[in-house]
Amino acid sequence: MDMDVDYDLPGGESFEDITDLFQNAAKGMSSDEVLFTDGFTLMDAMSAFEASTQFVVQWANLITFCQIGEPRMDSGMASQENNAPGFDSTALLLPEELCWISDKMFACEMQWHSGNTLSQTVFTLLYVHELQDLNPELLPPGWPPLRDSSRPIELLTIVLRALVFGLLKCCDLAWRELSQRRVYDIEDWQSEKSEVSLLESVPVSIVLRRLEDACQWLQHSNLPADQKDAIIDRILLRKHLVELFDLSISGSSELSLPLVRGALEILARVQSVPSVTPQEGSPALAAFDSRVSRRLHTVIPIRVVEMPEQKAVWAAMERLLYEWANLDYLRDNNTLSSWQIIGSHSVWMPRKEHPFAYMRSLIQGVFYDKQVVMDQYPADWLVEHFFLETLGVSYDSICDILITSWAGTDALQFQDVEKHIIEITSENVKSFWFNPPRRRRFLMKSMVELQALQDAFVLLNAQVVVSSSRSVHIMNALPEAANVSKLTAAREIILSGFQQDLYPPYERPLAYWLAVHIIDQHLISLEKLCSLSLAEPVVQREWEYQMTFLSSIQMMCIALCSMTASVPAPPKSRMSLNFRRRYKWLFTSQDGAQSEMLITIPPLSQYLRDLENLSDANCERDYLLLAKETLTRLSTIPAQSLCGEEEADMRHEFAGTLNDVNDKLLSFVGDVENKSHSLRWDPGYHAWFPEVVGNVT
Repeated sequence: MDMDVDYDLPGGESFEDITDLFQNAAKGMSSDEVLFTDGFTLMDAMSAFEASTQFVVQWANLITFCQIGEPRMDSGMASQENNAPGFDSTALLLPEELCWISDKMFACEMQWHSGNTLSQTVFTLLYVHELQDLNPELLPPGWPPLRDSSRPIELLTIVLRALVFGLLKCCDLAWRELSQRRVYDIEDWQSEKSEVSLLESVPVSIVLRRLEDACQWLQHSNLPADQKDAIIDRILLRKHLVELFDLSISGSSELSLPLVRGALEILARVQSVPSVTPQEGSPALAAFDSRVSRRLHTVIPIRVVEMPEQKAVWAAMERLLYEWANLDYLRDNNTLSSWQIIGSHSVWMPRKEHPFAYMRSLIQGVFYDKQVVMDQYPADWLVEHFFLETLGVSYDSICDILITSWAGTDALQFQDVEKHIIEITSENVKSFWFNPPRRRRFLMKSMVELQALQDAFVLLNAQVVVSSSRSVHIMNALPEAANVSKLTAAREIILSGFQQDLYPPYERPLAYWLAVHIIDQHLISLEKLCSLSLAEPVVQREWEYQMTFLSSIQMMCIALCSMTASVPAPPKSRMSLNFRRRYKWLFTSQDGAQSEMLITIPPLSQYLRDLENLSDANCERDYLLLAKETLTRLSTIPAQSLCGEEEADMRHEFAGTLNDVNDKLLSFVGDVENKSHSLRWDPGYHAWFPEVVGNVT
């Protein structure tokens, strides 16, 4: 191979072409045969391929990119058609080009918050990697040589530089919050920085001052007024975001509401004056490189992420700001029930977008962090409200009974139970802001903890001697408090399986059947609490609402157990094994028998008999009619008991979705032909119950 080179090759220039030697040696080999030298394996060969996916042969000043391996698995592969236009970090920009770049910066930021990597989003802005070129102190004297009043150099060195500083600082502050381990790397967000600086060492005050200086320069510039206003609004929006992200790190997030209101007003102005895509040949078009990961240190191959339309970006930004406002509302709610209702609404409601990972982390930290509840209460607040909102009895009353009536052989030790309640209650509320699979796994694990709490209450009850009937009722109610929480968790585990599409068709009737029996025990437990007459009227109304709500769900589950039973089930032995594997969280041990279950349910033989008794369309209609009647009664019960007006509206909204689903199922019952093909489980329609599809009206 003759090479005309004008530089020194590594190892000298006395190379010989051995291509023919290898070709001749391979003539006697089949296509699937490989020869190795000692100490060189197939793994070594494949590693060499992956490590050499791109190399450059400089040959008479012609650069040729040579591909080895699979381009889709090669983040460094750069085909000729995907080469980005040349980027000049010091190319002067028009004001409208700067507006467009700023808007795309917001798009990249929101895409990172949506779960993509920084390499796919924020780092595609090439100014991030050439930030030193925008430093006015490092520019050559007299730059630029030709002044252009429509493209002042200050748009780069003052305005754009400040915007890039603000973007990176927002990402840095968000990264710090996300890394608190309340949400999970890779599951919820992507932490990899690819060894690119997010200005971690730059104080927030300096970034804010740069943004203020940019606004001040624009106000005194000779640019047209409309262009100045458009850029200033984008700078102010970035400034508000920096301040909002900083509040969460400084522990002053209670001051966020005025900033949120201001940011929403600015965002409305920005949306009213959209940026215009630059014309072909504009230097702004070269400011983003979707394949920048070729230049970065990345752990995994990176696919190209297309940026959404700007309207979708502003909608996502608006959603983030409203989630900040909702956080302020949550902080002011001083009941567990309010937090649980708001959390349930975000999980159960169809077509409701889950909060961004950053906001889910922030919400969890506000509710409980470092032994402080809602940034103001001690951890004991959780114990007090656990008893007050579950039983309607104050924690002080329970302590008085235990102290005055203790008859145990050992000294009364209630601190361990308190710690247990704090841990279970805090994690349960925070789990509403886990991602759905993570929340389901948490609830499975919590079953054992809730059973241990119930056993602890039973043990306490056995070691006290009380005389008054009210004291007896209070002590008898303690195990039911843990039992209600345990049954609530079990119901959500089963029904969330439909939301996450975990059940094959033959498992759906069994899941609904289990939900029916768990709800039945939940109703029995609530009836016991009502019969004790311990609680204030407000708690009694809450129990009444819960019982009516559960009854409506139970009726719908009975009907759907029958409606989905047409799918052939596996043999009984196989069904038993599947049940043990699917519902292992119901058992106290890995190889336990049915008698060792955390919740007592009938045997599988009872399930098969129940299916036979339910195999009647009239039966299905009767239960759906009962559900409709119950849902109608639910709308007459005051939903505002232990919660505020907004939570009551959320309850009515969810009950309305249940009523709509129930009406569609009523219209479906009686259409015997192709019944199984006319029901579709879609979490976008409802979290637990199927949508009727086809020609059914």
